[in-house]
Amino acid sequence: MDAEFRDKLTQVFLDSIAETQQRSGREVQVMTEDTIPFTDLVNFDSHSGVEVEVLLSMRLGFEIQDIPFCEGGHESRELRVSEIVNALIKKYGAAIPKALKNSREQLVTN
Repeated sequence: MDAEFRDKLTQVFLDSIAETQQRSGREVQVMTEDTIPFTDLVNFDSHSGVEVEVLLSMRLGFEIQDIPFCEGGHESRELRVSEIVNALIKKYGAAIPKALKNSREQLVTN
């Protein structure tokens, strides 16, 4: 996946997080690729993660399941946005650029 599509996926992911925070009545904080959602965002929890999955799926036009916000077992480590995006790219591969291209075309034609 080229850098343009990776950047676009990152932005769509961050937009999904921001919308989740906003819908929950929480402050929408400044986020970057270094943001760790579970530790850096006010009251972001596993329920928020599910909402992000739904919004991201809607934005991409296909179902995203089990966004990896953490890795490991009992003593898991929370992941940064950049690590989550990398995991999504690894899991969904070629479907992401196609979905991003289609969503951009729909925005242009509507």
